[in-house]
Amino acid sequence: MNQYIIENNFNLKVSDIQLLDKHFGTELYLINTDIGKYIVKVLPLYMENVKNEGELTEYLYNHGLKVARFMKSKEDTYVVKTPEYQFTVQQFIEGESLSVNTAPDWFISKSADFLGQTALLLKDYEGLSLRFGKDFFSTRTVHRKLCQYKKELAKAKKLKNVDIIPVWEEQIRHLKRFSKFHIKAKKLTYANSHGDYHIGQAIIHNNDFTVVDWSSACILPVCLDVITSYVFSSSTCAEGEIDADGLKKYIQQFTEKFPLTEYDIKAMPYVLYFWHCMCNYRPDELSDIPDSYKAIAKLINNLLNWLYDNVDELSEQLKK
Repeated sequence: MNQYIIENNFNLKVSDIQLLDKHFGTELYLINTDIGKYIVKVLPLYMENVKNEGELTEYLYNHGLKVARFMKSKEDTYVVKTPEYQFTVQQFIEGESLSVNTAPDWFISKSADFLGQTALLLKDYEGLSLRFGKDFFSTRTVHRKLCQYKKELAKAKKLKNVDIIPVWEEQIRHLKRFSKFHIKAKKLTYANSHGDYHIGQAIIHNNDFTVVDWSSACILPVCLDVITSYVFSSSTCAEGEIDADGLKKYIQQFTEKFPLTEYDIKAMPYVLYFWHCMCNYRPDELSDIPDSYKAIAKLINNLLNWLYDNVDELSEQLKK
């Protein structure tokens, strides 16, 4: 990232640039300027609707939520495109981020409240795309993935790749387990939400937090954001086992702001299990996981194995 490109497009004088993170084609930089610190996010050109994040965070900020705002360029846009990439300039938030499953009690309580407020405020917000539609939860989707993974397993066996064979077999085991379930997508409550809401997206300062990274905001079964944010935050879930009582309390706090149906709550563990079965890292991608994501990848693997045996029981416990 060249400081002159930033200065040519934004009303800033850059004195220092530091690379903070690099993953999945995205680079994050901390810049010091004449008016303070900012985060520059550099993204591939193929990523669409990047401007949506700036517009959405401004809407949430104007409605009282603590989010990191985006700066507009000299051309009055949230995104600047070059021939090689696109980038945004975002407010730097002082504080610290917490590792997965290290949230104190106050954070978990505020997290449920914040997520509920978000869904309520975005109830009539337009412009977000649909994610995980009814076709996503169909048995056809599972069978396509299962056929694909069986072919990959056969290749691994032919090449005698002893390291990856058991990983493919484990993924196939989960897909076979899930092929027996049936999620009724039409009965799920779809809502505008963060889309990737978890502990790592919150910057903590003085027993409060600001939520960042709204790039995945979308319309989705909101129960998925609820259970994901709890599982990634609570210390009781550190080994991938979901504490039903703690989750029920979290759901109750969320529903004080935004309603869930009985079916949302009943289906919640299956939606979580399905999402990780279908959207988890492929076994041949595991070696490429950035260090900053390895703790999450380990938690997801433990979670899948626990859900394999306990998803039905958890669903029943949540209904009580």
